[in-house]
Formats: sequence, structure tokens, C-alpha cells
Amino acid sequence: MTELIGNPIRALAFRRNIDWSLVRWYLPGAIAGAAAGSWLFANSRAEWLQIFIGIYLISAVWEFRGGARERSYRARRWWFLPAGLIVALLSALMGTVGPVLNSLYLNYGSEKETLVATKSVNSFVTDVVKIAVFTGLGALGGQAVMYGAAAGLGAALANLLAKRWLERLSGRQFRGLVVALMAVSGALMIWNQHSLVVQAWRAATGMS
Repeated sequence: MTELIGNPIRALAFRRNIDWSLVRWYLPGAIAGAAAGSWLFANSRAEWLQIFIGIYLISAVWEFRGGARERSYRARRWWFLPAGLIVALLSALMGTVGPVLNSLYLNYGSEKETLVATKSVNSFVTDVVKIAVFTGLGALGGQAVMYGAAAGLGAALANLLAKRWLERLSGRQFRGLVVALMAVSGALMIWNQHSLVVQAWRAATGMS
């Protein structure tokens, strides 16, 4: 719900920078992944997935050398189709996977405004699918809607305030911030599941 309100405001603010060719490749896989992941959400646990994704996000610091490197490989446009399927499925299972797709956008060569605008459109459509399935499964209650709407309004205001700041950033500064955000998001994902790591360590070492 939070993203459902925040993403269209962000897309509208940067509407001239949307890369519709990426949107056309991303959405078919993302819609299928979001629907499947939302259905699986009610019947699975994804705690360990958060740990693995957290490690991947932190690795972006080395992949982009803290933002100094523009690309670590050359991504192709069609890669966004399978990426959309996988990321949308994981997002539905876990609520969010953070900025996990930022690496693909950067390696495709998306500039700062294009990355923000295109990702916002893709995320918005995916969120609509997830909420529709969650509602059908009875997993989205009134209290959750209220909290999400309140947070979404705050996110929408923040997007408008940040627009001018983003326009003043250089490409190098933007990559540095993106990489830092990925690393922090990854660390938080791992920390949120640190009890699982402790339990696994105790089981492996025989500690009580």
C-alpha cells in the first residue's frame, strides 16, 4: 500500500524520463511473478531468502567500487523479463526486496532520473497485482490499509521534496548513494533475521 501511493507520484514527477522499452520487457514477467508470489505468500516462509538477498545487496559495494564504476557488466534489455518475474515473485513473498534491481538498471546504463522513473512505473503495476491477490486471499486487512496509506502519503511528499535534490546530483554521486542504500538495505535484511543465523550456528556447533 505504501509503494502503491508513492510510486505513481514519483513516476509522475519524472514522467519525461521513463524508459518505456524497459517497461514493456519488465512487466509481463513481473505481473506473472507478483501473482504467483502473492499466492505462495500465504503458504510459505521466506526468512532465509532475506538473508541471501541481503548478502547480494551488500556485494554491490564491491561490484560498483562504492559507485566509482559505472558498470560491472553490460545488461541487455531482454534481461528485464526474467528479472521481473523473479524479483516480483520474491517481493510478493517477502513484502519487499529493497533496491535489488538497481544493479541491473545501472549495468544497463540507466541514468539517475531514468532509473527512478522507470522503476517507479514497473513497481506500481506490480503492486497493483500484489494487492489484488492479497485482497482476494484475505491477507490485507483494514488496519494494514490505513498504515500503508499513511506511510504512502509521507513517501509521496518525500518524493516531491527529493526531486530537485536528485537533479543536482552528478552521476557519480547518484551511484554512490544507490550503492550505499543497497548495502544498508542488505544489512537490515540480515539483521532482521539474525535469530535464524544464531539458531543455525548453534545447531551446527552443537551449542544449546
